[in-house]
Amino acid sequence: MRRLLLELGYTVVDYSDVKSCVDFVARGDRSLVIWVLHNVDSATADSARELQHIAALLNALPVIVSCRTKRAPLSAGILYRRHRIAVMSPETLRMFLRGESPRVEEFKGRRFVYFDSQRLRAARERLGLSMYALARLVGVTKDSIYRYERGYPATESTARKLAEILGEDVLRPVDLSLPLDSDEQRKMLAFSHAPWDLFLSVRASVAISRVRGFVSRKVEVLQRGVGVAHDYYAVLAPTEDSPRISGVPVVTEEELVEEKPEEIVKKVRDALEDVEG
Repeated sequence: MRRLLLELGYTVVDYSDVKSCVDFVARGDRSLVIWVLHNVDSATADSARELQHIAALLNALPVIVSCRTKRAPLSAGILYRRHRIAVMSPETLRMFLRGESPRVEEFKGRRFVYFDSQRLRAARERLGLSMYALARLVGVTKDSIYRYERGYPATESTARKLAEILGEDVLRPVDLSLPLDSDEQRKMLAFSHAPWDLFLSVRASVAISRVRGFVSRKVEVLQRGVGVAHDYYAVLAPTEDSPRISGVPVVTEEELVEEKPEEIVKKVRDALEDVEG
């Protein structure tokens, strides 16, 4: 997947060796935050929520890429969802990255297709068909046509019949975007399933990990994301007297409580600039 993203011109950070809800951050014409799972049903609500938060912070689209559910493989060209997040098979992702957005969404075992409501109505009127006449041709009710012209989806078979009569351009791709939750608009968020523990975003962004466990490994993970997933990085220490890591900015617990996110971002930026000369 990393190779495909690079071939298509994306700038990529690979977190697939880190246990988290993010495997790839890809920056391009449309930025993506990708979580790869063999079985999409293993996606937990907490991890999915953090994936959404990360995508919102990075102004990116969250996507889960998976091969199957517990019951069956995922089909190419079909969009699925888990915890509101778009789920694609590897082949569907390849199609999407090359500009072919999914037009069919599966929900609870049923497949639906969405319409461009204005084009649908214009195409019907151009052919001189009333809602009732079109409904008879398709085999649905007049009320169904009324709903389709107001943005409601149809089953895959019904949508196919309408496209045969009115043209493929009445169909529209599935909307992959998600509305932002209030938490996703905060300047500082804590994470349990990300490649970092804290993320500050105030014009510039800082990813922060706590000083515990394999510190050098955590610093390496922070460093690899610079310029793609975040602008700067730092480690979080309990106090000013805590041991320092050469060349790595430190933020203390006290600073997180007492200082504004803007001030912390500036402190980290200045510290890194001093180190880098």
